[in-house]
Amino acid sequence: MEHMEVVLLFLLFLKPAPLEQTTVVQECYYGNGQNYRGSMATTVTGRTCQCWSSMTPHQHQRTPENYPNAGLTHNYCRNPDGDPRPWCYTTDPTVRWEACNLTQCSEPEPSVTVSAVTTLSTMAPAPPPP
Repeated sequence: MEHMEVVLLFLLFLKPAPLEQTTVVQECYYGNGQNYRGSMATTVTGRTCQCWSSMTPHQHQRTPENYPNAGLTHNYCRNPDGDPRPWCYTTDPTVRWEACNLTQCSEPEPSVTVSAVTTLSTMAPAPPPP
């Protein structure tokens, strides 16, 4: 086999490595926390947050249906209405809502840049041997 044929066969069997996924756990919030999408579900006094879709023990209007872009899943701390920081309704019937046990991030909010680069190379087959 000529060198070019070996290279072509080698290239045919190359497979790209799988993309590695990373999960970033966000335990602080930027600005007033309207974009906070972490999984904190505890208030500053240690109370558990009520699920946003639940009306027990506190009835409210801040539901996933009324705020579809606010990330109101589970019982995670959120800021759907522009308060000073993330908060939640509590599961304590005597305390309607509280701020969450989160701090403001010290570094600036990261910007996300998405770019795609595609490189296409073609190689002409080697001429047959004489």
